[in-house]
Amino acid sequence: MLLENINLSGLPSVYLLDKHRLPNCAAIYFVSDSKGQIIYIGRTINLVERWKAHHRFNQLKRFNRKNSLNISWISCNRDVETLSKLENEFINLYKPPLNWSKVVAPIRKITPAETALQKSLEHLAKLNTMIFGFDPILDKELPTIYLVYPVYGMKGVSGSIRTALKNFNKKASFLKWKEYQTQPKRSGKFGYWTTEYKDLRIDISPAQGLVDFMHNSIRRTIAGVEFMAFSREQLETILENEDNISGLGALEDDPIPIELVDKHEAIKGKKKGVIEFESWEELEPMSEGEARVMNRKFVYVNDVEIEVCVNDNGKYFVRHNLYLWIMYQKKNSDVPNDITIKRFQDEIDRLPTIRWSGYRFRYETIRFSEDDAEVDSLLVPLAMFEDLMKENYGVHNTNLIEEIKKGEYISKPNDSERIKLFAWLQSNSFSSLLQTNNS
Repeated sequence: MLLENINLSGLPSVYLLDKHRLPNCAAIYFVSDSKGQIIYIGRTINLVERWKAHHRFNQLKRFNRKNSLNISWISCNRDVETLSKLENEFINLYKPPLNWSKVVAPIRKITPAETALQKSLEHLAKLNTMIFGFDPILDKELPTIYLVYPVYGMKGVSGSIRTALKNFNKKASFLKWKEYQTQPKRSGKFGYWTTEYKDLRIDISPAQGLVDFMHNSIRRTIAGVEFMAFSREQLETILENEDNISGLGALEDDPIPIELVDKHEAIKGKKKGVIEFESWEELEPMSEGEARVMNRKFVYVNDVEIEVCVNDNGKYFVRHNLYLWIMYQKKNSDVPNDITIKRFQDEIDRLPTIRWSGYRFRYETIRFSEDDAEVDSLLVPLAMFEDLMKENYGVHNTNLIEEIKKGEYISKPNDSERIKLFAWLQSNSFSSLLQTNNS
């Protein structure tokens, strides 16, 4: 069977949530998204029974909310050895991102291969990895870019590289790094890594004495990421007595000419008034009957107490009742109702930024780890709360607003919590306050 000749779009398929319609047959099955990208491959001797309790169904069902998934299949004989061999061949051919991910991890998005490549290359460049050379005419391998990282005797950055690439591999992506060789511990346990991107291979290996070449290195880019690189003269000196070097030469032009995407980099020609921002990341919904466990911190701004909720990933939120108390002096605002959700959505819509467009508010049970107290509440990202408080909505004294914005405001005993926060946030932020408290 020539795998490349199989037309996957022509295979029988069902929608993920219609898995009960799958046939009773041995098969190699493919889970694909709305763009036709294969994100998972598996094998079974009974397709419908396998999907009655598939270990990835809940994970896939979450992703299916934003990106419609289908299950397609190729019917096979029931020989387990043949099924296993075919499954491995298909996985090696299509490199589905979920075949490397943990089952417990919720899928928020599939990271594009070019994004994963650029981010991992950026990290490697920071660790003083250098471009050694490029061989475009290998016989049995793909054209290969060779990278080398510094090693000093038994020491080097191999551990940092291993940690970084393993962390990148945890993300659901079509690009994966493979450690294909590891030196024995007595030799430094240095790792050799490889990945493939669109008919190109990137190879990373350790190199002693690399520091001697860094001072006179040149600069070259891979996928838009800048590296130190060996010049043509340096490489020729190293390779002049080497055999079997095929077409290896110094890298000249970027072999992966894609634009570097960096949200922290200023955009040339950017229109006046356009503001860069980090997009929000929505919390994964909790299962029915489950509580979201959070920790509590308290910070104080001009005698206003701010209760901050912190999740396991170190993300900060406030409960909706804090906002309603500051804005409208409503203290008993934990009762779930659709009017509160509508109010929050309306107030987000009036903000000048599009940062929070599409954010979905929902009531859920919050359990605080310190005392096991439970409350039903909406969680508002701390940055969203800050954006709301920075706007002059609810501050009606125009002279006071001008005074605050000119930096001439002096807090008065009778000023409301709303005015105190509005004034403070014109030149401060909650994140910086939390960082100061943590330190």
